Amino acid sequence: AVSASDWTNYTTAFPNAASGMGCKPTDHDSDSNTPDQPTCVGYELTASLDFDSDSDGDVDANDHNGNYWDSGAGWSQIGSLFNRYSGGFKGNGHTINNLFINRSSANFTGLFGFTNSGARIETLGITSANVTAAGYAGILVGSHYGTIVACYTTGKVAGSGNSSQRIGGLVGETNGGEITTSYSTAYVTGTQRIGGLLGYRHNGSVTNSYSTGRVARSSGTATTIGGLIGNERATASGSVTVSYWDTSTSGLTSSAGGSGVVGKTTRQLQTVTSYTGIFADWNTNLDGDTSTGEGSTGKDNPWAFGNGMQYPMLDYNGMSTDPQGGLAMGKPDNWNAPIVGERIGVCLVDGPSRRGIVSGQTYLEGWVWERSSDGATWTVISGAGDNAPTYEYRSVVADLNNFIRARVKLNDGTTAYTRALGGPVVAASGATAASEARFVRGHAAPQVGVQIVASDPRPSSRVVDVRAGWQRCPDNIAPHSDCVNIPLRWQVSYTPVAADVGNYLRFYAYYEIGGEWTRRVTSFTTAVVAAASP
Repeated sequence: AVSASDWTNYTTAFPNAASGMGCKPTDHDSDSNTPDQPTCVGYELTASLDFDSDSDGDVDANDHNGNYWDSGAGWSQIGSLFNRYSGGFKGNGHTINNLFINRSSANFTGLFGFTNSGARIETLGITSANVTAAGYAGILVGSHYGTIVACYTTGKVAGSGNSSQRIGGLVGETNGGEITTSYSTAYVTGTQRIGGLLGYRHNGSVTNSYSTGRVARSSGTATTIGGLIGNERATASGSVTVSYWDTSTSGLTSSAGGSGVVGKTTRQLQTVTSYTGIFADWNTNLDGDTSTGEGSTGKDNPWAFGNGMQYPMLDYNGMSTDPQGGLAMGKPDNWNAPIVGERIGVCLVDGPSRRGIVSGQTYLEGWVWERSSDGATWTVISGAGDNAPTYEYRSVVADLNNFIRARVKLNDGTTAYTRALGGPVVAASGATAASEARFVRGHAAPQVGVQIVASDPRPSSRVVDVRAGWQRCPDNIAPHSDCVNIPLRWQVSYTPVAADVGNYLRFYAYYEIGGEWTRRVTSFTTAVVAAASP
């Protein structure tokens, strides 16, 4: 209930509030004899917010006269350990962009610092966040006792110092709270109890949620680090059900949460396009309404699954999927960790010309390739793209531990890019036994203009995909570390050119088994390549 003095304080604090905001003056006026009505239960967004008000790509002292900067500390959280937020907060499908927090010695940090059991946060997206705190930190909530429904976060969150713990892409810690139908793509760092979605589950539940962001220790050797959930109390009440994390992009193959949390590859998370397979149980009743219009079970259809190369995106109660990643340009042919020296290619999506995203869209400008250490901030790779063949890129040593993506402008003025190219680039691994790949013909006396054909020694019937290529070697001495890949030669056959004369040739292939690029085979070298016959 709100008293007359509360209403006076409210109107003083918000003298220019939009019509319909907050407590209505007809219910709460300055007359102390007027019965008070308990209509003030929280807050809502009526428009999206952007703390980068000057659009320079950074939140600093120039934004909104320095108010968003706050002398370098940024946003001051809603709710604290001794003043917990207990109301509702409806995002109404809007986003808060460029949330900036730099409070390296503070705990209980996020958009909300501490929520109580009565709090309910729903239909809110926080994008391009940059959050730094000591511990108990998440982009949305630091320590959570309430309910989170249909929310998502992107950007990065970091625990500072050696004591940083309970750091999560969405929530730092739950203690009886609930997280449902939500996700995070944020890059998460800290020392212990750090997870892509949730840092630590003391109590509470997680349902129908996922994370894709990279999770990494900033220092130390603590093992309480997980793809979706960093750690949980052994006797934690509540449960974790039907939730996932991306093992490729997170860099992790394990997570707390028990059997209700399952690691999936990028391909597995993006391929399903409806409430089937791993997402069969994700169409649930979020608002409690079981009216006829919503069906007998009140299912709310909260997810949009995209075109088979996108992660599920929230599409519920006015939420727009547009701010959550833009258009997906195509399906990368290496879903997991790209390898230094090997190509990264994108198979285009639509139509026999393979030029468009949807009918009527075509590529207007050359492709640009970008790298990112955290999946949030991207920089253009100099010299990559702009010239044919722009749909392929060969990773280099400078790409190690970075994510790679491609983008291009379309003829309708929009920008499309690959939503995910898998995990960060890794160093080239050693080959298995050289005799596994053999030649069929042309290798004994190779010469310019005469085709060489290799076999395709698939090591298992479970092979999903194969990446093949050819190398030019100055000698035939193992381990062939001085061989170089020949650009744009991805078939089992190859016709030598003048540049091959005096060199040896070698065939290689990578095989994808069970969603991972787990097997690499090579051939012996050919004989030395001769010039074309007269």
